[in-house]
Amino acid sequence: MAEHQDRGGSGGHRDDEGWLLFYHGVTTTCNGYVYSTGAALLDLDDPSRVLYRTRDYIMTPEKEYETTGFVPNVAFPCAAIADAPTGRITLYYGAADTYTALAFCQVDELLDYLKQNSEVF
Repeated sequence: MAEHQDRGGSGGHRDDEGWLLFYHGVTTTCNGYVYSTGAALLDLDDPSRVLYRTRDYIMTPEKEYETTGFVPNVAFPCAAIADAPTGRITLYYGAADTYTALAFCQVDELLDYLKQNSEVF
C-alpha cells in the first residue's frame, strides 16, 4: 500500500508456512483518509521477521456501507477466524466505523496472492 502508514489489525493465525495476519494501512487522498486492509506472513519461529507483505491492499472501501458512515472510507480488520478443515478464513472488519462486516477467503489462495504480490521493507 503505497504512501500509507501501517497500523494494527487482527491477531496472527498459525499456518504451516508462518503466522498470517491482517493489518490496516492509511492512505491520505484529496478527499481525506482511506483505511484499507493488507496481509502479511511472518516467520513461524521468529515472528519479527516478515516473509511476505502485500504490496497493495487486499481490501479497500468500495461498498456504500464502507464509504459512508461515522468515519467514511474505512475497511479496518478487527478479527479473523481460520477454519482448518475447509481452509476458509472469515475476516471481521469495521466498515466506515459504523458497521461490522464479514469477508471470506481461502488460506491457500491468499498465500499464493501474498507471495506473488509482496514487498518487504
